[in-house]
Amino acid sequence: MPRRSINALPDLIRALPARQLIHFWIAIFSTFSSLGFVLDVLAGGRQPSPLLALNVLACGLLAIGYAKVTLPKQRWGFIAILAAHLAYVFVVPGFFTPLPATPAGRLVIDAIGMIVTVTVGYTFFLTFISVTATRYLRARAEIAIASDIHRVLVPAVEKRIGDFEFLGWSVASGDVGGDLVDLVERDTGWLGYVADVSGHGVGPGVVVGMFKSALRMRALSGGSIASLLDDIHAVLMPLKQPQMFVTVACVRGGPGDEVECAVAGHLPILRVRSGCIEEVTSPQIAVGMFDGTRFSSSSVDCQPGDLFALLTDGLIEVFDAKRNELGLEWAKDVLRSSGNQPLSTIANRLLADARAHGSQVDDQTVLLIRRNAER
Repeated sequence: MPRRSINALPDLIRALPARQLIHFWIAIFSTFSSLGFVLDVLAGGRQPSPLLALNVLACGLLAIGYAKVTLPKQRWGFIAILAAHLAYVFVVPGFFTPLPATPAGRLVIDAIGMIVTVTVGYTFFLTFISVTATRYLRARAEIAIASDIHRVLVPAVEKRIGDFEFLGWSVASGDVGGDLVDLVERDTGWLGYVADVSGHGVGPGVVVGMFKSALRMRALSGGSIASLLDDIHAVLMPLKQPQMFVTVACVRGGPGDEVECAVAGHLPILRVRSGCIEEVTSPQIAVGMFDGTRFSSSSVDCQPGDLFALLTDGLIEVFDAKRNELGLEWAKDVLRSSGNQPLSTIANRLLADARAHGSQVDDQTVLLIRRNAER
């Protein structure tokens, strides 16, 4: 989004190598120091040489000051620079007496000074833009590749297995999402889950790939969801940054009238039965948060007509202009009133309501699982 790109500009500037930053500040200083010569021309070339030199220096330094307090915006810093600017304009010239006449060749010096400072500033700006543009385009190319990989890793889910039907999707808030929706089918049953990696951008996108690969490989070995999460946790801990973790909600089904559920640091799974909503959850932390964590799961009754909804927080943590949150109760109301409709209708209503309430600020993911009557 444009707003996000503008807010990212200060981070882009700070991330530049020292040499490029020096080019950037020299370009600003040199370009705006030419105004010192312009002021002398406006005064008829009668400024004393020390004042001319001070004006050239002050114009360049003030321009750097304004840039520093506006990238990013610093309200009090801007006020301080503005106060210094006004103090200079109204105080410093009072210490100098204008020359009685224009010194010979002064206007030529002013013209040469303007040409030199503008040329130097232009040259350094071209160098800065050339190198920065190359870095930006390279970064954009890498992000585009990561985005393509993410689309392959997180495709929409629409499938039927026995008397269960599944529908899920994930809408990323940026180029690369940190949410995951997946359905793993095995001979003896299936495993559906949603996961949310902390943070945004390429880093969480990489963890999404590791999490999905590890889970799918481990799921082939069978066992409970609890043991599956234990093993994935052990695999991820040494491979990720310390502050990153993964919240997850899982449902596993097979023959019989029970499904196995597990929630790790995630929103509760919502079971809809005859218009009633039940939260299925467990008090345990996210995967990859602390060493030595062990996970648990539970069996939940599942009858024909039951609907299970797995959501990520990006779908409910949507705010309107008055900062009112959409909230989990809204999701329950949607499921309560439309739980018997086609899964695509329910999913589309969830997304439409979220978009109508406010702007998307996080990845939005849903997985709906319904048990139908045996055919």
